[in-house]
Amino acid sequence: MDYGKLFSKAWDLVWKNKFLILLGVLVAIGSAGGGGGSQRAAGERNGFDLQNPLNFNFQVPFQDLGLPVPTMIVAGILAVIVLLIGLALWVLSITSRGGLISGANDLSQGKQSTFGDAFQAGWSKILRLIGIGIIPVIPLILLGIIGLSSMGIYGGLQHVINSGEVITAPRTGLFLPVGVLTCLLVPLALALSLLRTFANRACMLENMGVIESYRRGSEVLTGNLGPAIVLFLVQIAISIGIWLVLLLPGILIALCCLLWPLLLLIQGAFAAWYSTLWTLAWNQWTGVPEVIE
Repeated sequence: MDYGKLFSKAWDLVWKNKFLILLGVLVAIGSAGGGGGSQRAAGERNGFDLQNPLNFNFQVPFQDLGLPVPTMIVAGILAVIVLLIGLALWVLSITSRGGLISGANDLSQGKQSTFGDAFQAGWSKILRLIGIGIIPVIPLILLGIIGLSSMGIYGGLQHVINSGEVITAPRTGLFLPVGVLTCLLVPLALALSLLRTFANRACMLENMGVIESYRRGSEVLTGNLGPAIVLFLVQIAISIGIWLVLLLPGILIALCCLLWPLLLLIQGAFAAWYSTLWTLAWNQWTGVPEVIE
């Protein structure tokens, strides 16, 4: 594989078809808007004692929070609105990822494509793309459920024997399996997250379902493991170099909100480039001919 030619083709394709950059901007906006809020809230609920979950008071009145009831209602409504906006941005990001793949694939084969065509292609497979995106999170959700269950059981044991001392043996017996599962499930989630790049292309370019996409993606990855690793490492090296070059300008842009659109534009350009790069690589690995004008 000629990596230099591959990177050059990907950039030429993006630069000559700037709607790909717009799709990349939507990917960047969705990635920023849909990340992390619910996870932070899950660990910060008022009154939950991690050492003894049975001490949690499920009947805390609004007055105990120091806020009037109308304020609490407004805050709850705002929280729901923020959650819905984050969810909408997440769906927008996933749709745009699919559109980037479809648009770059069509253009690489000499076909006409527009922003509307590409976005529609991503939207037409939105449920499959959401399923593909959820699968890497399942091991982490499972790990969280098991961890919370272990803490609940441990707290229940402490409550039953009515002792303030730490129960060494039961705690070890409960949390050692959690540690072992962490060592298994976290690498699994990471591997599935990396494989998602291939599964998305199997879905968009070969019209496969969620599980079939992961199966097909793993086949393409294992059949081209060496070139894929090299491409991944080169991409990381380029990203680090770009990050170092743009570090000071990026800080200045981040401090000035008027320049935030420029930052999003830069992020969108590189998101489009990286996506196009992997789409062109996928086509080479699967024997799809390219006709780039």
